[in-house]
Amino acid sequence: MNADMLSWPLWLSSPLALLGAGLLLAQVLGLVLEARGLPKLYGAVVAGLVLGVSGVGMIDTAVATQFQELFNAATALVLFEVGRKMDLAWLWRSRRQGGSLLLACLLRGTVIWGVLVACGLNLAEASLMAAMLIASSPIIYASMVSDSQASGVTVFAGANFIGLANVTALLLLVPTVAWLRSSADGELSSYGAELLKQLSRLGWGVVIALLCYGLYVLATRLSRARARMRPGMLLAVLLMDLGLCSVSAASALLSLLLMGVLLRNAEKRDNVFQAELRTGQDMGYALLFMMSASLVQIQQLLHWQALAAALILFAARVVVTRAALVPATAWGKEKKNALALSMCSLVSFGSLMVDNSMNGYPGLSEAAQQIMAALLAINVLAAPGLTWYGLHLAGENHEENLHV
Repeated sequence: MNADMLSWPLWLSSPLALLGAGLLLAQVLGLVLEARGLPKLYGAVVAGLVLGVSGVGMIDTAVATQFQELFNAATALVLFEVGRKMDLAWLWRSRRQGGSLLLACLLRGTVIWGVLVACGLNLAEASLMAAMLIASSPIIYASMVSDSQASGVTVFAGANFIGLANVTALLLLVPTVAWLRSSADGELSSYGAELLKQLSRLGWGVVIALLCYGLYVLATRLSRARARMRPGMLLAVLLMDLGLCSVSAASALLSLLLMGVLLRNAEKRDNVFQAELRTGQDMGYALLFMMSASLVQIQQLLHWQALAAALILFAARVVVTRAALVPATAWGKEKKNALALSMCSLVSFGSLMVDNSMNGYPGLSEAAQQIMAALLAINVLAAPGLTWYGLHLAGENHEENLHV
C-alpha cells in the first residue's frame, strides 16, 4: 500500500474530506437528538463546535474560506425563499398586523441603540450594531420551520417579519456604515462619498434583480417551459444574480430578496420552486449550521462584561418584539409570545451582506467586537432551540407527520 495512504493525517489535509466528515457526524448526531424530541439540526451545531476553532480546530476560517462561494449559494437560496414568502398585499391590507411587525423592527433598533450607548459605545458603532440587530436570521428560522414541519398563522407572520426586518436592517446599515467609516478615517467630509458608495450597492442590487427576473420571465415564456421545468431555470438565474452581485459588490441580500418578492407578487403563473428534494435542503441547512458553529469562539463567553451586555441585548430584542405586537388583533396572546420568541435569532454582518466585500466589523472598538462575538456565540447555541420552542408554543409544528 502507498506510504502516503498509510499516513492518515494527510486525509485531514483535504478540506472536502473534512467537510464530508463533519456533515456525516452532523447527520448521526442529528438523528440521535431527533429520537429524543430535540431539533436534529443541533447535531450540526455540535459537530461544528467539536471540529471547529473551539474544539479540535480541524475546521477553521481558512477551510471555511475555500467553500465561501458554496455557502453564499446556499444562503442565496434561503434569502430567495424569504423574499418569496413575503406577502406585500397582506402586509398592506392587514394594517394592525403589518404595522406591528414594522413597529417591532423600529423598536428593536431604538432600544438596542440606547442599551449600547449606555454600555459606553460611541454613537456611530452603536448605530451600526443596532441596525444589524434588527434583523433575525432567515437561516435559523427557515431551518427550524423545516425541522418542525411547521405551518400556520405564526409561521406566515414570522416569514413576513424576517423579510421586513432584514430589509429594514439593510437600509439602516447604509448610512451607519458610511458614518462609521468616515468617523474611522477622521474625515466627516468623506461621509457623502461613502454614503453614495453604499447606496450604489443597493441600486445595483435592484438593477441586477430586475435584469435576472426579466431573463427568467423571457426564457420561460419563449421556451414555453412547463411548471415542473421552471425551478431549474430559476435556480440558474439565481446563481447568475449572486455571481453578478459578487463581482460588482452589489447588495446580494437586497437583490435576492427582491427576486423572491417579484416571483410571489408579480409572477401570476403557478410556481413550484419548492424543496421537492428535501434531503438536499436539509443538507444545506446542516452545512450552514455546522460552519457557523465551527467559527464560534466559546472563550468569548468568558468575558463576563461582554457576556452580560450580550444577554441583555438578546433578551431586550425578544421583549420589545413582544411589546410591538400588542396592537395586532389577529393573534392571541399565546401566538404573540410564540412569534416574539421565534424571532430571537440574529445575523452576523457577513451573513447580512452575503458577499465578501466587507469582512468582520470595520471600525468597531474592541469592546464592541467582544459584545458581537458573545452575541453570535449565544445565537448559535441558544437561538435555534428558542426558535424551535417558539414554533412548538404556537402549536403549529407537525413533526408527528414525519413518523407516520
